[in-house]
Amino acid sequence: MDQFDDATTYFAATRLGQIKRVERKEFSPWRTYRSKSVKYAKLKDDSDQIVAVAPIKLDDVLLISKNGYALRFNIEEVPVVGAKAAGVKAMNLKADDELQAAFICNTSSFYLLTQRGSLKRVSTEEIPATSRAKRGLQVLRELKSKPHRVFLAGAVSEQGFIGDLFSTEVEDGEQTLVIQSNNGTIYEAILQDLNLSERTSNGSFISDTISDEEVFDAYLKEVFKEEKENYKKISPSD
Repeated sequence: MDQFDDATTYFAATRLGQIKRVERKEFSPWRTYRSKSVKYAKLKDDSDQIVAVAPIKLDDVLLISKNGYALRFNIEEVPVVGAKAAGVKAMNLKADDELQAAFICNTSSFYLLTQRGSLKRVSTEEIPATSRAKRGLQVLRELKSKPHRVFLAGAVSEQGFIGDLFSTEVEDGEQTLVIQSNNGTIYEAILQDLNLSERTSNGSFISDTISDEEVFDAYLKEVFKEEKENYKKISPSD
């Protein structure tokens, strides 16, 4: 990246529910940039960590907590501050909850994967825009035995997704979610192929055994048109 003097802003959200906006110029290289990194977020304590960093214009952001609450608000509610400044409260988390995902809400749906291997796609209209620092709406149904907890969540794009933090170009491809169980089994699901689920649904298990195995890791993989035939599409089973 060569240009640091434009008006691009980034948002950063933390595990303990803080959010901030920072201008790109705050990261301009200085004399010691080769040996000393630039601080861009102030964490609450050692248990806190960054869960999302992305360029943003005047979009809505969607936050999802580990216990299954979702909150949507416009980024204009978040002040632009310096790189070393602390953020403001993004979400009113319960004592045993934490922020699991934060992403720009500029697509028609989002996906949610639980630690038990249940996957679903939900319309963003199910989460109306409100204001920051609220609890949000439940996006999982609480179970007394083996409750679902959010492992990963994000936007489902109609055309593809942004390639890196410094680009606004969208590739024409599919979003494939790769899921690895604790037993080492690899599963793949094309997110655009998932049927829409109700907001409080716990989704569908991606296999008959994943609930006992549980999820070890999950990440998105780009699949372009010429590569589609190389991947086997799967549909989550009930």
